[in-house]
Amino acid sequence: MSARLRVAIASYGPNQFALISTTLAAFGHEPAVYLMSRSMRPNSPPESDVFDGITATISAIPAGIGLLLPSGPADLHPMMGGFAVDLLVVFGFNWRIPADVISAPRFGTLNIHPSLLPRYRGPSPIPWAIRNGDKELGVTIHRMTETMDGGPILTQGSVGDLPEVVSHADTWRMLESGLPALLSDAISRVLKGDEGVPQREEAVSHAPFPPAEWNQLSWDQSRRDAHNQIRVFRFLHGSAGPVVELDGRRIQILRTSLSERRGPVVQCADGPLWISDHAPA
Repeated sequence: MSARLRVAIASYGPNQFALISTTLAAFGHEPAVYLMSRSMRPNSPPESDVFDGITATISAIPAGIGLLLPSGPADLHPMMGGFAVDLLVVFGFNWRIPADVISAPRFGTLNIHPSLLPRYRGPSPIPWAIRNGDKELGVTIHRMTETMDGGPILTQGSVGDLPEVVSHADTWRMLESGLPALLSDAISRVLKGDEGVPQREEAVSHAPFPPAEWNQLSWDQSRRDAHNQIRVFRFLHGSAGPVVELDGRRIQILRTSLSERRGPVVQCADGPLWISDHAPA
């Protein structure tokens, strides 16, 4: 079965909207309206980064596509009603989407989540994958339900290998490369009436916002844990590394190695960790 769907897209920035929008158009569907939250918390003033995302999206939005900026989740259903969309695709959204919005489109709502669900339900799956030393970045597209990231899975797969030093640019390139085929597959399944495969609740793990203790490096943990904590610190803070005192000097640790390298070495709970790149604090 093939059909041209009118699709609403809920996301958070121009790059994300553009990727989903161009993917939908390439497979014959019509992006009809974008949805953005005006703040991280409903009914609150916009934070600076959210405001920057809104202004960037406004300047990049294609002709013929509307932009909705609700003040809170209760606005979503009446605002979307006039667009008569067949499908809602969510790719990062700051608020929980109400049940009446999830079920309103003719083919329901799909959520794109950057992990292999049921692993890493929650708002920060990529940092947790790095912190846990995962080798790959996974993506799941599932039917959205009121359970956060808990709906039946339509399709999922790896979009690339996570490098030793991971940046946001790296993970975005993986998503740009791997997401279109997964989204096309998911929509094809939806059009065939596929309800998806229920997630295995016994296999669920969670990915909350990064905890404060990730900013405090300790050598009392295993060397692999310390190594991955440094990797995720750099992912979260750009080119910066955690600051420690070593041989009477305060340094930023930028990169470490689990195998022997020239340079400083520290003793972790279960053995040595080599500091392969550092800078003055």
